[in-house]
Amino acid sequence: MADQTQNTRKPVRRARWDRLIAALVVVLLPIILITSCVKSCNKNKKDKNENENANNPPIIETAETTASTTEPPKDYSKAIFLAPSTQEDHLYACDNTVSEESAMFDLAGRVKALLEADGYTVMICADDDNVKKKVTKGNELGCAAYVALYSSGSKVGGEGTECYYNADIPGSRALAENIYNRVAELTPNEDRGLKDQEQRDLYEIMNNHYPCCYLEVECHDTEAGSQWILDSQDDIAKAVKDGIVAFLNNKEARTTPSETEPTEAGEYDYNYGMDDAAGEA
Repeated sequence: MADQTQNTRKPVRRARWDRLIAALVVVLLPIILITSCVKSCNKNKKDKNENENANNPPIIETAETTASTTEPPKDYSKAIFLAPSTQEDHLYACDNTVSEESAMFDLAGRVKALLEADGYTVMICADDDNVKKKVTKGNELGCAAYVALYSSGSKVGGEGTECYYNADIPGSRALAENIYNRVAELTPNEDRGLKDQEQRDLYEIMNNHYPCCYLEVECHDTEAGSQWILDSQDDIAKAVKDGIVAFLNNKEARTTPSETEPTEAGEYDYNYGMDDAAGEA
């Protein structure tokens, strides 16, 4: 009986270690590979960053580095503001395709080139600026001199050159005189002299805050006068430039911009500066 019981026992199943190991390999191998790739990428990135940092060391902000990278404010205290006429409807008698505006912007460009060749900073108004915009721009910059360039009409005051200044602004007459005397030497006609703001209430003279002058080089409504202007642009430009430089080199004549409010100069057509009744040249 005992022998029968022993013979009927179920066989014990043994663990298959080879299968377990194979299963573990299948599960763990991808994990190991992924981990290795991540570590390799991180190492490459770290090495790259270290190389970049070695080649480009960090900038340490100091007073010196801040000062060298901050653009200093522009100083226009020795600059010149040129304000040529924007009166495009004033045509030259010798050639009605030429306007006062085009001739005076041509002159201003020549003066600018001469001054810049000597190291001066020069600004020129835009060709669509009325006199109010011109004066506002000049006052905001605070230049050393404001020079308005015009040709005139013979019906206003005759032929020849004349120059206006503001007697209430120190240096304004000196600027006008230096320019006028040189241009007057060139003109073919008898000239009309220096005149202050009380002889003609020009907006550009009445409302500037620093030395200014208003030059009328000659008459554009006569054949001879207009032709002389066009033929003499280089000579006039040099005379204006030399006058400006002579003024700038005279320290006693130069002043800083005035802090006073501009004076009212009457009613104006701001396209040109003065109404027809005032006799704008």
